[in-house]
Amino acid sequence: MHIYKKLYCDKKTEPQKKKIIQKIKYHGGLFNIFVIVVSAGKDYFEVIPGHQFKQKAYPIKDLMIIGLAGSYDDAIDLITRMIEDFSAKYGTYQFKKFLMNEKEMNFTGYNRK
Repeated sequence: MHIYKKLYCDKKTEPQKKKIIQKIKYHGGLFNIFVIVVSAGKDYFEVIPGHQFKQKAYPIKDLMIIGLAGSYDDAIDLITRMIEDFSAKYGTYQFKKFLMNEKEMNFTGYNRK
């Protein structure tokens, strides 16, 4: 599991982000929380309801968590903000390849031995 170093959070999840990440890591129950991850496919992001992480078999090893939201609408608002921020940073709306090329710098857990 890799976490974006500048994790995007809404007002509800900001004070609880360390606790939420810990619950994801240890498959704790997360109700009314939505996790935004970088999509493994051609899409940019996926919104995953927090209760899915309760399943012990849920594959969290390769997840790249980029945001946490308290509702689905807040998750969509965060994604809109992310797209604006990343497109301004990289100068294009096709920023996923730049983000993935710099994943060692932007996400935790890549420099471990």
